[in-house]
Amino acid sequence: MTRASEAVAHIELAHLSDPARPEHSCGVIEVYLKDGRQFTLLAATPSWFKDALGGLGLRFYYGPAVLFLKAMDPAVARKAAKDMLAENEQLLVRYDTPRRTLPDVLAAFRAAHP
Repeated sequence: MTRASEAVAHIELAHLSDPARPEHSCGVIEVYLKDGRQFTLLAATPSWFKDALGGLGLRFYYGPAVLFLKAMDPAVARKAAKDMLAENEQLLVRYDTPRRTLPDVLAAFRAAHP
């Protein structure tokens, strides 16, 4: 099995909802492996997610998995993605989302579940 650090080409934290408040934000972790595969992981802080659910009037949510971080910190996002890869590559597959941001995913969920 290839070590995670050897398999990763690049990991980036992108599309932050509020870069000025990383402790209350959401974003996308983009994982690029050296073999050409790419994964997009939705990430959020618990406080942002709670406020987003309340703001949309949602009492529940199911759909693409969300990786929760204490703050939208690029170093922590990279460590989380590398740890997921090292633990089991299938974690990246399970968390991979259809190239959308979390606000878009939640809005679509709200529209489907009025």
